[in-house]
Amino acid sequence: MRISARWRRCAAVLLAVAATLPGVPAHAATGVPDARADDGSHVVAQTTVDGDPRVLDLTVRSTGVGAYAMVRLILPRDWAASPERTWPAVYLLAGETRLQDYRGWSANTDVRRLADDADVLVVMPGAGPAGFFSDWWNYGKDLALNQWETFTAVELPQLVDRGYRGNGRRAAAGLSLGGYGAIELAARRPGVFRYAASYSGNLNPAGPTGELLTDAIVASAHLDPEALWGDRRRESARWEAHDPVVNADRLRGTELYLSAGNGLPGPLDAKLPVDVLPGAMLLEFLCGGQTTAMAGRLRALGVPVTADLYGPGTHQWAYWQEQLHKTWPRMLAVVAS
Repeated sequence: MRISARWRRCAAVLLAVAATLPGVPAHAATGVPDARADDGSHVVAQTTVDGDPRVLDLTVRSTGVGAYAMVRLILPRDWAASPERTWPAVYLLAGETRLQDYRGWSANTDVRRLADDADVLVVMPGAGPAGFFSDWWNYGKDLALNQWETFTAVELPQLVDRGYRGNGRRAAAGLSLGGYGAIELAARRPGVFRYAASYSGNLNPAGPTGELLTDAIVASAHLDPEALWGDRRRESARWEAHDPVVNADRLRGTELYLSAGNGLPGPLDAKLPVDVLPGAMLLEFLCGGQTTAMAGRLRALGVPVTADLYGPGTHQWAYWQEQLHKTWPRMLAVVAS
């Protein structure tokens, strides 16, 4: 299916959200650990952020992605002073680039302050402009290109564990597309994450509104929607294989948390610019519906889940900051156990 001008206009409306890309901070080069993933992926550059030796931006040469990928990493306070110690990790997954990239969590929340009092590595990977945390189909061609599932769930954990002393205990949380990534990777890669949280995630991409949103996100990044999982009708099995609602039973054994608003303006929307409010409302309405469907599916299957369907609220950072604070203590407890 080719995306028409009408769909492109729809994509522009859907993605008009009140979150802008942060500027590039000041960096200084530091040493790169001698560590490689099994497929040869490795960190080629490492820089400190804002002069803080505990906050690093990593440039990863990813075999799966077929290009360079960026990751922001916050080290535990005692990391340098305890060279024999290993650490659990909290992965915070990015939304599509229109919302933010690998720098978004530290630019729009107080995760750096939270990390000061936590004995964890905080790992914040990018996923391309609209990578969907998936290994792209690429029309069935055997291409090392846009393999974002492999990067996030295989390459990066190996690099973090081998180069930065991770101990293999991981939690994941994400916003919007990153919320999809946290839940989807937990389903497709059991055991990679002990805990998975979605804040305003698009969790039912094979559903009617999910299909619309998926195509819109990919098209808005000037990429071919069919290269992701194929045509929705001809490649229905592939679409459903990447749908958390369809594969909810695979999440048994992972502690789950879901949250979303209903798209109506809520208590944290007073400062949202008028020109972005309609897009933020529509996006949250769509993601809220998918999150509600996901919670219902899990409960019907008897899979434990904590859901915060908080009613009025739009698709913007103020709500995700609040959800980060709600889930942070539990994430730390799960990876520490």
